[in-house]
Amino acid sequence: MLETPPTDKFDNVPDDLTSTLELPASAQATSRMRSMYRSAMYEVRHPENHKQAVRFLCVGASGYTINLVSFWVCFHPLGFVSIGAFVTAFLISSTNNFFWNRHWTFAAKEEHPVSQGVRFFAVSLGVFFLSLGIYTLLGHLTGLDKTVCDGMAWAIATPVSFLAQKLWTFKA
Repeated sequence: MLETPPTDKFDNVPDDLTSTLELPASAQATSRMRSMYRSAMYEVRHPENHKQAVRFLCVGASGYTINLVSFWVCFHPLGFVSIGAFVTAFLISSTNNFFWNRHWTFAAKEEHPVSQGVRFFAVSLGVFFLSLGIYTLLGHLTGLDKTVCDGMAWAIATPVSFLAQKLWTFKA
């Protein structure tokens, strides 16, 4: 005969009732997990978050394009060394991305732009060093064109940037 596994004795207790009781640590952890799951599911299903993600991708695409064009212009016609072109392109595209993410993607105008800008550029600088490492590694290991390495490095580092900017810089 098959025995059913034991279940948590608080599984069938409504959440509003559990908030007034002193629960054991395991039940509190279960309640927190339920709450986190509900919050995550709300975020996934909420249409405004889908619109925000599309706007973020549009801003990212414009920043990516600006970065590649800036890098190419600095490296080829202007004759910058590759690292100098990489840094210059980063500064130009990051400024573009901050402006559009603040005003259009997240509409995060309640907080002072300087404090948001400091957080934005701190995250961007961390992502910059990550992408610089990837760029350098790709350049030495593959022998690909420098512009191709630049594009690949930013494409690999972008998900890290998205999560940090959304959750910390703009708190959206």
